[in-house]
Amino acid sequence: MRQILTFVCLLLAIGTQAQTGTAKKAVDEIREQYASAKQRIEYNNKSEETRNQMTVNLSHMVPGTGHQEKVVTFYFTTYFDENVNEYVSKPYFITATYNVAARKCYDEYLVDDKGNVVFAYLSGDSFDTAIGREEGRFYWKGGRLVHKQVKGTDVAHESVALQQGKNLVQAFTLMMTQ
Repeated sequence: MRQILTFVCLLLAIGTQAQTGTAKKAVDEIREQYASAKQRIEYNNKSEETRNQMTVNLSHMVPGTGHQEKVVTFYFTTYFDENVNEYVSKPYFITATYNVAARKCYDEYLVDDKGNVVFAYLSGDSFDTAIGREEGRFYWKGGRLVHKQVKGTDVAHESVALQQGKNLVQAFTLMMTQ
């Protein structure tokens, strides 16, 4: 009995280690993609010829919290798609700055070349002044959460973060096809 229990524990330990290694590899790949996107944005901001970005400003009244200002910037690539015989634009990085009452928030979404959100960074002022800013970093591979880091308690759940990113990608696609 003791040998069986030891064997089961060993198998569980090996399986956990393999899964952790896979998650680490996925996070490392996403971090490389993130660094590449940030370099592309920096380069594009220096060169007017290659700048592909769209900024949307939203100002509205939110019941219970007051006036909200939101600025969303989409960084995208444009290429000729021979399958549809036209130019296509796809976002690779999205930022959003906004307020919730007096709290200031900032979000980032990294999008892969297939249009899937692979990373989200959400941050905002905390209601608890001892914490300062709350942050959440979420990493997805194939639509499945592989890693997260959260500081604070008021950061959105990973499913909400993913849906927000998907909604922004969809909004970009709708705006570019109008």
